[in-house]
Amino acid sequence: MLMPSTVTEKWTILLAEDNPGDVFLVRRALDVHGIEYELRLASDGEEALKIVRQAESGEYRIDLMLVDLNLPRYDGGQIVAAARSGTKLRSTPIILLTSSDSPHDRRRITELGATLYFRKPSDLSLFMEIGQMVKAVMDTKERPAHSGLALT
Repeated sequence: MLMPSTVTEKWTILLAEDNPGDVFLVRRALDVHGIEYELRLASDGEEALKIVRQAESGEYRIDLMLVDLNLPRYDGGQIVAAARSGTKLRSTPIILLTSSDSPHDRRRITELGATLYFRKPSDLSLFMEIGQMVKAVMDTKERPAHSGLALT
C-alpha cells in the first residue's frame, strides 16, 4: 500500500470510537500536532469492520487505524484481527485506544497485531499525546508496522 511520502500529505485515518468526547479529543490532538488527515469515523465495531472490509477490497485507502478497545457490537481486538487477516491492511499501523491498563488486554492486543497501545488518560491535556504518537508512527511509515515500535 502506498502511504503519504511526507507528514504534510493527508493521511486517511480510520477512527473507531463510540465516545463523541473522545472523537473530539482525537481530532483536536491531530489538529494541534499539525497532522493533515482525512478521517473515516466508525462509531461501533460493526461500522469499523465494514470499513476494514471495504479497504481490503480496495474501495478505501487506510493509512492508520485508531481503534477503541471497548466498542459496541465488535471490540477493538476483533477489528485488529480482521485488519491483520487480510493483505492490504496487514502492515497498516494500528493504535489501540483504551482506558484499560490490564496486562491481559495489552498481551491480547499485542498478539493480535496492534502496533501501539494508548491508555486514555483522565487528564484531558495528556490526551493530546495521541497526536504525538500518531506523528511518531507517521515518521516511521517506511518501516513495517511491527518493526522498531514498542507498545507503551
